[in-house]
Amino acid sequence: MRDDKTLIASFQAGDDQSFEELILKHRKNAISFAFKYLRDLHLAEDIVQDSFADIYVYKDRYKQKYSFKTYLYTIIRNKSIDQLRKKKPVIAQEKDIVDPKSPEICLLESEQKNMIAAKLKDLKAEYRAVLYLSQYEQLKYKDIAKIMGKNVGQIKILVYRAKKKLRQLIEMEVLE
Repeated sequence: MRDDKTLIASFQAGDDQSFEELILKHRKNAISFAFKYLRDLHLAEDIVQDSFADIYVYKDRYKQKYSFKTYLYTIIRNKSIDQLRKKKPVIAQEKDIVDPKSPEICLLESEQKNMIAAKLKDLKAEYRAVLYLSQYEQLKYKDIAKIMGKNVGQIKILVYRAKKKLRQLIEMEVLE
């Protein structure tokens, strides 16, 4: 699969197949990102589809200054926030993915994932988003800052506070 810069340049030159490759490459993670804001899988899918449609229609707006992923996630974030302003989201459950490991390890990992997922839901949306982008998507702080509309210093503080708060919530759960 070609890199994003090549794909977006080819798409802007008129190659729709390149745009399809971008969708296939980023769709799953984009839905996960939108889900962190919206907590509704179907709504997250709609937001991502709408975001890709906007990129398709307004392909000349993309500038090579930022990565395509940063550009896409910024659009998704803005659309998700707009959606949250319109109405209260419906809370959905995330599904666990089972690894082909020993039953004991799978059980322990599943319990740990469930506890972390439960505690993540108790965090503010901003904390959930910054943890998702930094830990799961492994984006650089400058890209996270662009997506979230903040500066790098604010992102560092948010990551620190989000991790600290998550740690506190988990420790309270363990002590109970």
